[in-house]
Amino acid sequence: MSASRVQPVQAPAQKATSPRGPRSAGGRAKVASEMMEPVPPPLPTDTALRAELFARLDRSIASAQAGRLSDWEDVDRRTRQKLGLPPA
Repeated sequence: MSASRVQPVQAPAQKATSPRGPRSAGGRAKVASEMMEPVPPPLPTDTALRAELFARLDRSIASAQAGRLSDWEDVDRRTRQKLGLPPA
């Protein structure tokens, strides 16, 4: 087959996007809270609380790097108990 007889390759058709942005099923534009759920709470502004939070994170990271890890089953069981969820 010669090069002149080869058909050009076409890209697959893509869904057209609305110029007005994303929309929910009801036809109205989504607000930021609907698009980004769940949004974590902001970091505390109090310097003492913030320092305590970062110190706790540093201790947890150091503990994990040292090999002191928890089994998933234990973490799952404790979390379910804390939140009042049924056992898995």
